Amino acid sequence: MEIEQLNLFYEIKEEVVDDDNSRICIECNEQKPLELFPIDSQAYKGRKHTCRECKNKHSLIIKLYKDKHRHPNENYECPICGKKQDGISRAGHSWNVDHCHITGKVRGYLCHRCNTGMGLLRDDTNLLTKAIEWLNKGEE
Repeated sequence: MEIEQLNLFYEIKEEVVDDDNSRICIECNEQKPLELFPIDSQAYKGRKHTCRECKNKHSLIIKLYKDKHRHPNENYECPICGKKQDGISRAGHSWNVDHCHITGKVRGYLCHRCNTGMGLLRDDTNLLTKAIEWLNKGEE
């Protein structure tokens, strides 16, 4: 059986010279000085992959939504996996506010696992489709 390699990583449209003093923000896709990225000792170059400006925008979107729409009640089900609060609880991080990173539009609450899964695939429907195709390959 031949295994095809899927390209699951974002593609940078323009030629960018990587150096020790800058990185490309995965949100705005702009190359910025390294000091504009929050410190993260476990990340590449010791800095997060999202710049402070994008992180602040992201945090504001989440805060405004949470102020207007408190956490779902105990009967709410994750729209993707269908689990309720008691099936997903984990130290106060059970529900996450899901939003489009391009438009900023909030889609609503998802469980932590479903929100993280979509985020890791960068909310890209093409990548989600490839992931589904990959999973279906294992059933053949």
